[in-house]
Amino acid sequence: MGKLRTPLFVLICGVLLQAGCGAYHTGDPLDNVRRVFVGTWEGEHVDDEGNLLRTWIQRRFEDGTYATSFVHCTEKGIRRSGQRGKWWIDGNRFYEIAPSVMEEPDVYEFEILNNNEIRFKSTVTDYEFIDRRVLGPHDVTFI
Repeated sequence: MGKLRTPLFVLICGVLLQAGCGAYHTGDPLDNVRRVFVGTWEGEHVDDEGNLLRTWIQRRFEDGTYATSFVHCTEKGIRRSGQRGKWWIDGNRFYEIAPSVMEEPDVYEFEILNNNEIRFKSTVTDYEFIDRRVLGPHDVTFI
């Protein structure tokens, strides 16, 4: 009897160990999506009239904060600005808010094109853009 119980015990332990490890690796799917957004990203947008080119570099941190450095190019010249705030994902929506300049968050639908590109579309306007991951070392100053 002792010999029969030992293989059964080992089999049960093996199955439980595999099940436990499998659950550990899959995790919360939202956490997996959220991880894609962390890092340094760059983007640009030209307004519909072609009067304004806005470029930016944004760092999104794991703790849900961000820092963005903007460059606005217009007929009147170049203006630089910065913004700090919080970001999060809820369902298939991306939210970001800079409490110093906003009362409500900007809300975007998003599509992860690949690990290095994410398309954003505002839920309230025609505003749409693609963020591209910054893959090399850059000297970035955040205001």
